[in-house]
Amino acid sequence: MYMEAKDGRVLRVVSTPSQDLALTNCSFCSRAQFEDFQLPRADYGMVSVNGQLVYKILPHDAVEKGCLALNAIQRRCLKVSNNDAVAVERYALPASGFNLVMIHVELDFISKGKKQETIDAAIISKELTKRFSGQVLTTDQKVSFEYVGTNFLFTVGTVLVDGQLEGEGSLGLLIDDTVWQFETPANSGIKIVNQKGGQSTNLFKTKEFNFQKLGIGGLDAEFGDIFRRAFASRVFPPHVISKLGIPHVKGILLFGPPGTGKTLIARQIGKLLNGREPKVVNGPEVLSKFVGETEKNVRDLFADAEAEQKSRGDESDLHIIIFDELDAICKARGSTRDGTGVHDSIVNQLLTKIDGVESLNNILLIGMTNRKDLLDEALLRPGRMEVQIEIGLPDENGRIQILGIHSNKMKENSFLSADVDLEALAAKTQNFSGAELEGLVKSATSFALNRQVNFADLYKQLDEDNIKVTMDDFLKALDEVKPAFGAAINTLELCRY
Repeated sequence: MYMEAKDGRVLRVVSTPSQDLALTNCSFCSRAQFEDFQLPRADYGMVSVNGQLVYKILPHDAVEKGCLALNAIQRRCLKVSNNDAVAVERYALPASGFNLVMIHVELDFISKGKKQETIDAAIISKELTKRFSGQVLTTDQKVSFEYVGTNFLFTVGTVLVDGQLEGEGSLGLLIDDTVWQFETPANSGIKIVNQKGGQSTNLFKTKEFNFQKLGIGGLDAEFGDIFRRAFASRVFPPHVISKLGIPHVKGILLFGPPGTGKTLIARQIGKLLNGREPKVVNGPEVLSKFVGETEKNVRDLFADAEAEQKSRGDESDLHIIIFDELDAICKARGSTRDGTGVHDSIVNQLLTKIDGVESLNNILLIGMTNRKDLLDEALLRPGRMEVQIEIGLPDENGRIQILGIHSNKMKENSFLSADVDLEALAAKTQNFSGAELEGLVKSATSFALNRQVNFADLYKQLDEDNIKVTMDDFLKALDEVKPAFGAAINTLELCRY
């Protein structure tokens, strides 16, 4: 028996009559009740179940009156079990502004295992459209289907509905012209090929960069060069890059004087990306006194990337390895006289992983050095560490940005005096590196803090509200902090070539 609901009926949940019907994503009712849900001039109906999801509904002789047949995936989505009561209402399709223009779905196997499957996006898009066209799909809804003998599940992500901005709509009607975009969970074993259009890859964590929030000042142009050379190709889907016939850049070398922000850039690049947590290695840490151990240490750095590329191919995450003080371990081969040949072996090992027969396409090696002239030339050839960006001393505008970054906290907390003129300070700090500008701010702060300390009574309560870092403090700090490259221009040139 069934009960009358306010605007529909309360029906009892039962299983779908057969496995074939379960893979249609339709719901089923008795023939006696079908007319309650049937759409005008149509041989099917539409129902809203518990006000959560909308399903196409068809009559079936095996379904008793007062029952609604749902498959296991539908029951899971609705959080109901067999014999539970659900509220079922006829759903009237809106006259306009309801068609799905684009739908993003995550594709996975229903039964987890160690399966491997390559799926052509263009072919499966046509197949899914043919099967589910005319159905209403909702964000977070799960739909099961069979494809070439295997049962799959797709979960609806974002949808783009006709006449609405992406993200505004949560459900819409699948039509023949709807564009499908596919993603797969990590380590699912499914590889999507031939996918066109839609969103770019989710390489970056944010849609826009704010370098000052990242603590990076005066390096906008350098970041622009790094993005263009090293990341532009990785933003596009793999099939686009394969048609262009160009490999990804696998190595970036950041070189220049000490304290200019090379290490900071490398670490922040790692934070901006959605890939694995970057591995940060200080050059000398790789060296070992045991025979063959140094080479093994280098191979171990690439082990995770190697394993993932074998299992996921082009869908592998990006693995970033950051080498600080690269010149300590990758000197020109034959230039060291230690008798072991270890440094030569390290260079050979790196070249094998970056550009050898079994080279990896899912790695990005970022090296930093103060002495580019000491590096083995083979490392710097195209296909290896081909993107070489000089991180020099900041110009006046860059110095303003850097001083602003390091004094921002004290400004927010009213510790920075109104007479502090960052532009004037930037003009007075020619040849200062980013690290030296940070040191200048620290030195100025120390003068301000020192004024509040009573050396006759160190236990006397400090007056925090009167702490002010003034322009005079910065001028005193200028006498204390001197730029390393203020006079020794020949030393600066060594870092450039």
